[in-house]
Amino acid sequence: MLKKAIIVTLLIMSFSTFAFAKQFYGSNFENDVIGKPPAGWELGFKGNGEAKVIADPLNPKNKVFAHSDLADNKARHDVGGVIWVVGNENMQDYIVEYDAYFPTDYYMGSLVRFVEGNSFYLFDRRQGAPTFDFYKRAGGGWTNLKAGAAFPAKPQLWFRFRIAVKGDTLDAYAKAIDDDTQFSKMKPLISAQDATYKTGKFGLYGLIYVDNVVIGETEVDLTIAVEPNGKATTHGEG
Repeated sequence: MLKKAIIVTLLIMSFSTFAFAKQFYGSNFENDVIGKPPAGWELGFKGNGEAKVIADPLNPKNKVFAHSDLADNKARHDVGGVIWVVGNENMQDYIVEYDAYFPTDYYMGSLVRFVEGNSFYLFDRRQGAPTFDFYKRAGGGWTNLKAGAAFPAKPQLWFRFRIAVKGDTLDAYAKAIDDDTQFSKMKPLISAQDATYKTGKFGLYGLIYVDNVVIGETEVDLTIAVEPNGKATTHGEG
């Protein structure tokens, strides 16, 4: 009887864990209107520039989200650009996957645990090689948490990314858009640790375009009716 009770308890715990896992957001922007911000996103930092859905530069039949229409050196929030965010402020441990297109060779990226305009973590594409860094924004200043992760994310091409935030750990993954390797079978491109921000939204930073964005508590939650840059069906894990 004791053994049976333990098994039942474990099953209940397993189902309870699955039941409470959830998807916070998922969209391929196909239902959004070109020329307007996509549904569900909001202005996290008011600045210059217009965020809107546009036609994919590489496929006019596909819709994507362009975070800014300013020149690369004017789009970042620390020189007056906007920040748009999605999700809810209470998101704690979560995984976000998205396709990203960098129009030029400059500093731009995405945000996790966004609290407000000067409180967030930035996964940043650096100009040049290129490489990727993790930064913390706090009190109007920047702290480099981890630097120099090389990944050939050339401008004007699509790539697939994952950022996983759990506890004090930030892990970012990257691959080519046509790479079918599951992120769960890959090593992180870059990892950082910091305990400053415990919860917060997902956002974009600077001149970056995104598509097929999905945010969930676990890999099971990363299922939306899209496929990276293909708009077909999708599966739970990148």
